[in-house]
Amino acid sequence: MLLLLLRPFVGAAELPSNAQLQEATLNYAALQPGQQAVAAVVLDIKPGFHSQSHKPTVEANIPFVLTPAANGAVEYFDPVYPPGSMETLLGSLQSVYSGKVTVYLPLQVKKDAKPGPLKIDGTLEYQVCDKNQCYAPQSTPFTIETQVVPAGRVVELQHAELFKNLDPTIFAGLGQGAAQAAPPPAEQKLFGHFVLGHNSYLLAFVAAFLAGIMFNAVPCVLPVLPLKAIGFYEVSQHNRGRCIAFGAVFSAGVIMSFGVLALVVIIGKYGWGELYSNVGFSIAIVVILLAMAIGTFGFFTINLPTSVYNFAPRHDTYLGNFLYGILTAVLSTPCTFGLFLGLLVWAASQPPAIGVALVMMVGVGMAFPYFLLSAFPELARRFPRTGPWSELVKQMMAFLLLGSAIFFARRFIAPITGADAFWWILFGVAVLAAGFLMVKTFAFAKSATPKFVSGVIALLIVGGTFAIVRWIVDQPYAWTPYTQEALQTARKQNRVVVVEFTADWCSTCEYVEKTALHDKLVVNAVKQDNVEMLRVDLTSRSAKGWPMLKELSPVAAIPYTVVYGPGSGEPQKLAGIYSAQDLTQAIERAGRKAVAAR
Repeated sequence: MLLLLLRPFVGAAELPSNAQLQEATLNYAALQPGQQAVAAVVLDIKPGFHSQSHKPTVEANIPFVLTPAANGAVEYFDPVYPPGSMETLLGSLQSVYSGKVTVYLPLQVKKDAKPGPLKIDGTLEYQVCDKNQCYAPQSTPFTIETQVVPAGRVVELQHAELFKNLDPTIFAGLGQGAAQAAPPPAEQKLFGHFVLGHNSYLLAFVAAFLAGIMFNAVPCVLPVLPLKAIGFYEVSQHNRGRCIAFGAVFSAGVIMSFGVLALVVIIGKYGWGELYSNVGFSIAIVVILLAMAIGTFGFFTINLPTSVYNFAPRHDTYLGNFLYGILTAVLSTPCTFGLFLGLLVWAASQPPAIGVALVMMVGVGMAFPYFLLSAFPELARRFPRTGPWSELVKQMMAFLLLGSAIFFARRFIAPITGADAFWWILFGVAVLAAGFLMVKTFAFAKSATPKFVSGVIALLIVGGTFAIVRWIVDQPYAWTPYTQEALQTARKQNRVVVVEFTADWCSTCEYVEKTALHDKLVVNAVKQDNVEMLRVDLTSRSAKGWPMLKELSPVAAIPYTVVYGPGSGEPQKLAGIYSAQDLTQAIERAGRKAVAAR
């Protein structure tokens, strides 16, 4: 028996060429202070040879071991070895490695690590054997060169194929405090696909311009676009050059507004959207929208106080167009957080001048269609210019403005009526709009065609709004209002916790909640894993959740959702517009941690 155990070492010889280091790399291209990451070290064992696994079945055999070298800037966790394959070799059943052997080394950069080059190195110790004998033990060094970058800078994931089989719960139960992990891929991508590198200036600015153009399609801006198209056309009938000048002034108002927002968010570190939590600002927006609605209805033909007229910007003055530009930019932002969150995070990681210029480029993109309309107002010829039909189009736009005013007044109305009743109030506005359309059409239409078309439009308005409101008020589970105590209690009970950051003025949050958080996949996962659902309401500027959001996100923008597993590990973050599948996977990963903790 003793001879059998010693047999692997008989005739030991040097044979280094039959096991070579193939690769050593990290899953991130750079690291932030406090960030957790994983190194992969790959050894290629040539055909016909093998090594003992990390846990040999024969006590005398030499195990496969990865040993990291001490590093004052990095803390290492236990390496994760692949399972060995069981084979009968040299007269005994052994656990061995063959082919490509990948060992993962979890690590965490220390929070006080200074930005600069970082070298991660160590050794692999193993013994190569063939079917007849084993050779002298070997020690193969590996080195990974990377760098530590300032906290908040976007870092890119890399080598996805190499890390695709890595258990996402690799850091669970390691007893470490919450790490300042790098932003997840959802915050580093544009439109859910294109990854922004730290020096991707051209891609970032082109994407910012395109995002700005897209902003014109969000619900908050839709009432303004047709009004401005009509306004530019009306002015152009008198002086095309003046129309272009008005378009330039309007565009300047849009771009300036985004410049101010950039200074506030990037330089002043003020949370994106925090402005809308200010009561005075909300009241001002509601009053302006109501004044515009009243004016568009044509009610300003009656005698009203002069001060009321001042709330409604005019199409035929430079000041009015500049104010229209500011208003358009301001109205867009509650609906657009999810469209350019990746850009905003990237901008926050850049030098201030570049970050501010990038956000202003979003304003350039948003202003572009309006400037195009001012230069070519004949594009708006399809809008009726005079007569009762022209007035009816404007009045229907007024209903959109009225609905927008009610939406921005939600923080004042919902506490009185209740959350569900508020949405039925908006449905009532849609019913009024449809009824108004029918009454006006039948009053001056001479043929059956316009009456039929108006009837179809009215049905679409009522039916579509009814379906949307029913969709919104349907709540598949009860939310628990966020408190720090509720979060800590659920985590101590080893429960999975989903924390949603939202606000009454954030229409994108409503969209994400209905399409992702209320999806059947997520609902089933919540019930299966007994998930605690916490809602952080940021409608008020004094809301308790603002400090937590600012700690989690470099730009404090919503919608934002985090999924906590048991213990004190870093939460999984889902920012901007994300899918139900992404959230379900995050819950399932956290659920596996919860099962392991129990």
